[in-house]
Amino acid sequence: MDAAMNSAVSALQAQSSALSTVSNNLANSQTTGYKAVDTQFLSLLTQESQGISFPSGGVLAVARQNLMDQGLIQSTSTTTDMAINGNGLFPVSYGLGGSQTMFTRNGAFDTDSKGNLVLSGTNYYLMGWATDATGKVLATNPDNVASLQNVNVSKFNSSAVATTNYSLQANLPAEAQSQLKGISYTTAAGGTNTMDMSFVKTGSNSANANAGGDPTTTYLLTVDGPSGITVSDGSTTTTTTANQLQYSVTVDNTTGAFVTVQGLSTPAASAYNGNALPSLTDANGDALTWPVDSNGNATWSALTAQLGTPFSQQTSFTVYDSLGVQQTFPVTWTAAGNNSWVMSVGSPTNPAGTASTGRLQDSAGNSVPSVSYMVNFNSDGTLNGFTPLSAVDKTGSLPATPGTAPETTSLDPQLFATWSDGAAPSTGTSAVALNLGTFGAVGVGKSDGLSQFDTGQSSPLIAVKSTSQNGVQYGQLTGVSVDSSGNVIAAYDNGQKVPIYKIPVATFPNINGLQAANDGVYGQSSLSGNYMLNQAGTNGAGSVEGGALESSNVNTSVEFSNMITAQQAYSSASQVIKTDQQNFQALIQVIQ
Repeated sequence: MDAAMNSAVSALQAQSSALSTVSNNLANSQTTGYKAVDTQFLSLLTQESQGISFPSGGVLAVARQNLMDQGLIQSTSTTTDMAINGNGLFPVSYGLGGSQTMFTRNGAFDTDSKGNLVLSGTNYYLMGWATDATGKVLATNPDNVASLQNVNVSKFNSSAVATTNYSLQANLPAEAQSQLKGISYTTAAGGTNTMDMSFVKTGSNSANANAGGDPTTTYLLTVDGPSGITVSDGSTTTTTTANQLQYSVTVDNTTGAFVTVQGLSTPAASAYNGNALPSLTDANGDALTWPVDSNGNATWSALTAQLGTPFSQQTSFTVYDSLGVQQTFPVTWTAAGNNSWVMSVGSPTNPAGTASTGRLQDSAGNSVPSVSYMVNFNSDGTLNGFTPLSAVDKTGSLPATPGTAPETTSLDPQLFATWSDGAAPSTGTSAVALNLGTFGAVGVGKSDGLSQFDTGQSSPLIAVKSTSQNGVQYGQLTGVSVDSSGNVIAAYDNGQKVPIYKIPVATFPNINGLQAANDGVYGQSSLSGNYMLNQAGTNGAGSVEGGALESSNVNTSVEFSNMITAQQAYSSASQVIKTDQQNFQALIQVIQ
């Protein structure tokens, strides 16, 4: 009878525990991320059973949690809410910068007064990895909670990104090349040949020492020999496939005199260096006579009066500096003959072009009013390559001495600039790289950037098809959201969306071994094993759904059924005690 009494008492205790579990489950049926706890019953024995004898011992109630049981994920109107679809928990710290790390399935996070994401109604703060603008985790050891920091969105209240890449797709009209004028000369055979020429301004100097302090202007002068006939300036002889001579011509603005004329011919460097235009002869020995002024002198004004103005059109490159201010580089495109154009980029201005906003620099860091590139095309209209006409190549390898031939760069042109508004200079890795298309010989060069095709127009124009750049103007934070990879994305009123944190998903070898605490959080224990921090959706970790919460997985119908079962078992156990009491009384009466 003692055994029966003990068994019944243990049953009362076990069923009371079961009722407590049911009560707690029902109380948390609306708690976000709550996992229902089951009650398991274990039999107890007072001694080892032998044969058909079975000693009564009783029962023990054990609570068993199942954190792997997925609750229903429901959308919410709060963008900082998040839910895990699958295995894992969110890491949180108790207090800002707290050393105690806990874990939760509850993703109801709100921003506090300082912009930190905190579990609503608690002192637990969400933790995540800091990322760069592409979403890449910056921590060198992301496997440890020491790599995490409290998620604070107020640190990203504003945004601006400096332009480092600018892409242009445009067609330069091939028919503009035929509009170039030339200088005709009489051959010994009594015929006439013409050397086509073009010129474009490539620089200026307000006080040139070589001209006694007078301001000067530098031009690029290109000379194309007659078709199939080589031309020589006494230093360089052209080839029939690249029959163009190039000269850097510096002119005194006051007197109109030539200061320097220096050879820049390609593909071979010209040794010509003087203060007058070179004597040009063709392969037949016939010489060109330069135009002269009224005094009989070969001057720049006399030359340009005969050549007129070559086809030229201005466009612009629009970029953003590091403060998010829009800046504009004026660009002049000038037809230079022989399927070549000169791209001359001026110092930056405001979008209206009415005020200077910075200065261009060469690769040596010197301020320059403009930089120029020769843009060459293949005979099929595809892009052949670029020839820097000043020390602007991003490798810094171009010659600084005027008159020596610059190398044809195998790299895209690049712009260096300093800004008047105090923004970080566009130099080094932050310089503006110009992506003007795939260049190379026929079969390699493409028309995916710059091209030169005949448009068939009587008045040719440069057709800009598209432009793009990776800079972003200044913007204010309008909100944050969370994507399926766990990225916390800041949205700005300039349209920019930038990842600022990545929320890890913590997993455990035995997730059900975690120790439950208040506020729906869990602590690591010896039964759970050590945590593992994973990017959402990797290594068995669940994905993250932003703007959603995981509902409690409590099934009230099941809990009511469990409650009735526990109630009946409790009543039965109490009846056993009553019956056992009556047996004791009967035994006492027999003894008496």
